[in-house]
Amino acid sequence: MGILRRSVLIGYALSIVGLALWSYGYFIGGHAALIDWNRHVPSWIADYLPNIEAELGMIIMCIGTVFIYWTPFTDK
Repeated sequence: MGILRRSVLIGYALSIVGLALWSYGYFIGGHAALIDWNRHVPSWIADYLPNIEAELGMIIMCIGTVFIYWTPFTDK
């Protein structure tokens, strides 16, 4: 049970850090994006990832959700 709590706390911490980084990239601006999102996805999706800071923030948030929802193999 302690491992589950620790992993959930790590997941929430990663989600908060990712949200802060994504917000900085979305509202402040930054470097050019790694992927040309306007070419590959609809424009309403591309608007959420305007630069590399927003892309990294979104990746960190997704990794955080894995830590939150992944149950250890020992729980049955």
